[in-house]
Amino acid sequence: MKMENHNISLFKRLNMQRFKPIYWQYYLLFFLNALIIFILIFRQGIICGWDLQFHLNRIEELHYSLLSGHLLASNGSFTFSKIGLAVSTFYPYLFLYPFAIMRSLINPVIAYNVCLFFLTLLSFIVSYKAINNFPSQNRHTESGDLGFLFSLIYNNSGYLLLQFTQRGDIPEYIALIFLPLLLMGLLSLLKQPNSKKWLWMPITFVFIVYSHLLSAFIFTLFIIVILCLNYRQLDKIKLKKLLLSGVIILGCTLPITLNIIISNHNNKIVAPIVPDTLQNEALKSNDLLINSLANLVPGPLSTVNLGFVVLICTFISLFILRGYNSLGRQLAVIGLFALILSTNLFPWFIFQHTPLHIIQFPWRFLGIATFCIAYDASWVLQPLINKRGILFLIFITINFITFNYIHNYVHNGNQIIAYKQIRQYRKMATDAVYTDYMPEQTLTGMDKATYFRKKSDIHRHVAVINGHKVKLFQQQIKPGYNRISYTLTSLKPDRINYVTLPLLNYGNNHASHGITAKQTSRGTTMIAFIPKSDKQVVTIYLH
Repeated sequence: MKMENHNISLFKRLNMQRFKPIYWQYYLLFFLNALIIFILIFRQGIICGWDLQFHLNRIEELHYSLLSGHLLASNGSFTFSKIGLAVSTFYPYLFLYPFAIMRSLINPVIAYNVCLFFLTLLSFIVSYKAINNFPSQNRHTESGDLGFLFSLIYNNSGYLLLQFTQRGDIPEYIALIFLPLLLMGLLSLLKQPNSKKWLWMPITFVFIVYSHLLSAFIFTLFIIVILCLNYRQLDKIKLKKLLLSGVIILGCTLPITLNIIISNHNNKIVAPIVPDTLQNEALKSNDLLINSLANLVPGPLSTVNLGFVVLICTFISLFILRGYNSLGRQLAVIGLFALILSTNLFPWFIFQHTPLHIIQFPWRFLGIATFCIAYDASWVLQPLINKRGILFLIFITINFITFNYIHNYVHNGNQIIAYKQIRQYRKMATDAVYTDYMPEQTLTGMDKATYFRKKSDIHRHVAVINGHKVKLFQQQIKPGYNRISYTLTSLKPDRINYVTLPLLNYGNNHASHGITAKQTSRGTTMIAFIPKSDKQVVTIYLH
């Protein structure tokens, strides 16, 4: 009898091992999924999305700074039309280093796509590992099925795909990659305070701050809601660790925080401009539903959506709400509320003149909604994959939907930079026209929403030499690390010349000995000097 029981037990173990997925198979499927996403993109080159030029200019600024022998990015001397736009001061660029380094080694178009491919693959793996390490899920997760399903849904969602395709917003995409890891650290603090996994919360939050400040703000609201829903679990030990997390975050982000505060105190800057009010930028609920159902690649900002996969998962989650554990129920409520926040059903007009207006677009809450829905749906679907072939069927179905989305994106009429068009890439990656982060007085008397991407005389490199406007040509402008040299002509020898350069001044620009530089009332740079001839090279050092 004992021998029989032993044989039955052995058979059960062998039978379970037969159907238990091996971890490397998941990684192989993640690689295949990433390849399906990028195979059509790889054939084209760089497909230009809404914000791509902005971030290509940031990558190129960092690239030229590294070539100049400096680890930190210059302040708009190489890119953004070479007008000294201090984007690097106000927008963190830590996670752009791989793009800049790779761009220095190989064809820049290939470099961008290769980095984006591995970033997407990393997103699959981070999501998978983070969810499998969630504490107290009251469900068997050793097989990795829950993490695999979550990673599959989350990374094939319409909102995440949007970030690196039609939006071309690498930093916000990176922030969303870290979101599962952030919540894993927070839940570990609440439910497993003796485990060191809670340290992932402050570490991940620091990474998010150095990637995308607006996402850090939105994720902070998410953390606060989770803490409020679980306030009964907080004790002295957990509160101390929360306080320690805050100290770690403040300490590690102090350099960028102080830099922004001091720079903005000395000279107020133009905050990132939103074309319309929060209420008008919020999505219409019927549009969100219809565009998600159609798995639409957004054209206008008003067509941003969840994507078909997450929409279906939303219905799955709502229908089986009672079967969740406490975390699942909390995330279901938060996810539903985040969906409402992304639409004009929420009275955003009340918050137009509050700190919440910095989010610019209420549909940014779709990132939180996507995360919550993906977790709940994967928790509901996990028991089904014990049946033969169900897991692989889900994988194939989702990838067919994603492949169709990418096909539509590739043929959406966006500008494409082919692999051989290096000159076009360099122009795109250095000549961006933006007014965000300019000195505030530069746009005095102008409608900021109208002019935020329109060329002004500064972008056209029009100088004012002794009261006369003179256009400077590219060969007259030589950028360097935190400096720009101008070859000025039509000067008056042996007398004081006053020249207003097409160069932004945040209050600290200076020139070499014998040349006085000061900030004009329009936030540009005026110099006064006595040339010995009608032509002279003048170098201005940026703040």
